[in-house]
Amino acid sequence: MNPSNPINSLSPEQTLEIAGQLAKSFPRALVLLHGSLGAGKTLFARGFAAGLGISSNVSSPSYTLMNEYRAEGNSMFHLDLYRVNCFEEVVDIGLFDILKAGQPCLIEWAERVAELDQLPHLEVRIACYDDDHENHRQISWQWKDGQA
Repeated sequence: MNPSNPINSLSPEQTLEIAGQLAKSFPRALVLLHGSLGAGKTLFARGFAAGLGISSNVSSPSYTLMNEYRAEGNSMFHLDLYRVNCFEEVVDIGLFDILKAGQPCLIEWAERVAELDQLPHLEVRIACYDDDHENHRQISWQWKDGQA
């Protein structure tokens, strides 16, 4: 999978597969998910979990802010920052403890906390690209080392 070339996903199943492949390549990453409402960020998180061997029912943590999924010694954290307003709230949630422990962490609406972009992370962008086909998505990703 080449990060310089976005992949067009034609179905939810294909999006799950792409995410699962990325999980195998970046099993301990902080993943910042970008995309509009309904773009498929939670679906992507479900596929990423599956790629880590976690078969839990991954759902949006919109109201809980964070969900943790575990299976067979693997863990994955999934955050939704839509209702978060500042970096301190992310610190209070325990993000740095998660990252220090080397646990994979996917964050929806990461752009709400600009400071996250300064951390090493996998940036994933999901966009709808075909108005005639509601499940067509374009998925692109790039590893970013963060800024000192």
